[in-house]
Amino acid sequence: MPKPGFHFKEGKLYAFSESGVIILEGWPELKGLTKTRSMAWAEFEPIFRVVLPYRARRRKPMAVVQLELGIHEEAIIHSLAEQRRKAFDRFRFAMPKPVAAHVERYQSRQWGILKLMQKSDAAIELAGINSALCFALGNYTYFRKQYSHPGRPVLVAKKRQREIAGWLGFPDSEAVARILGKIVPESASIELLRPLRAKVQEPHITKILAHLPELNVGVLSIVMGERLLQSSNQALLEEIACCPSEKYRADAAQMLGDTLNMLKEVEGSAVIPKIQSLERLRIIHAEVSAKYLLKVTRNNMTLPPPPFAGTEDIVPILSDEELREEGQRQNNCVATYAERIKTGTTSIFRVLKPERATLSIVKGNDGEWMIGELKCSSNRRASFSTRQAVQDWLDRNLLLIDFSDPGRMSSGEAHL
Repeated sequence: MPKPGFHFKEGKLYAFSESGVIILEGWPELKGLTKTRSMAWAEFEPIFRVVLPYRARRRKPMAVVQLELGIHEEAIIHSLAEQRRKAFDRFRFAMPKPVAAHVERYQSRQWGILKLMQKSDAAIELAGINSALCFALGNYTYFRKQYSHPGRPVLVAKKRQREIAGWLGFPDSEAVARILGKIVPESASIELLRPLRAKVQEPHITKILAHLPELNVGVLSIVMGERLLQSSNQALLEEIACCPSEKYRADAAQMLGDTLNMLKEVEGSAVIPKIQSLERLRIIHAEVSAKYLLKVTRNNMTLPPPPFAGTEDIVPILSDEELREEGQRQNNCVATYAERIKTGTTSIFRVLKPERATLSIVKGNDGEWMIGELKCSSNRRASFSTRQAVQDWLDRNLLLIDFSDPGRMSSGEAHL
């Protein structure tokens, strides 16, 4: 296999890893091919994002990077980072601007949307007025119980929104079409829309959603969770709906769920007064966490290994005992995160430099890891330099992702 790297040549994006290679033919062909050491060439559809927002990156002075990484490692990482950025930028710019502008906001499974837009101007228009419907239509095999000809979504894209929703298994109503139209594209995913499809058949759920200004993964995760919804009021839902970070992660829903679980362990009941704001949720979570850590004792169980190796300054937390110690030293509730970590979607690290902080990284729907929380002691916000150092470390690891990983690929088959 060629050495790891990224290239864009003659309309095709090439990504090489130690064990395989992928080729993405750009607009308008849109064909994905992959090959590994043990398998011949095969067609595939990537789950990972292929259209990224263009952002000019500020570079560190070479001397600083060399001190941090060493000259040899710096040269490798710098080369890969530049290759990746340039290759994906060129892949993006080879597409029509309206297509790229819409698709870059989706966080996963962009490929099916691109293929739909390549054949349908109506789909491009749909993305601008109802991004969730466009996402579902581009990934229709995950919503249709019976086989449909691949050309069928092109015809469906021309129909009214309520008819598109009905074809995808949602209730065929203007009210549901309007609810789907409120979902921001950053939150659209198979994992969110399929359970929502069942929930919007309940009148009290549609009534709640109809009165919210915007819908994101954060507010929908609460509305679709019966326990969570019972502990929330309209003011909290409206605040979450307007919170930028909740477009990408359901942090408030996770915190509320953790609070209810801990409360049941501590008091034998998971009933709390309806929470009216995010600030109130944080206060209650901190109070319940303190009681939980005093009462609940566990064996020093080993936690799942992190997705990346740490460094001298970013150290993975590998056991429940280390997790509790981190929470005590930093005066935060990270000690209650053991259940999250066991799911394999969260990992915790202690950051030692540029300042002492606690870091969580979380796995997105595209299979890629991102910063979840990065806080100094007592949940104080980390400095820009600390956040930049952590992001640089994360970027260096993401550069070397094995694109032959089945967890980041899709055969295109639905699993209903």
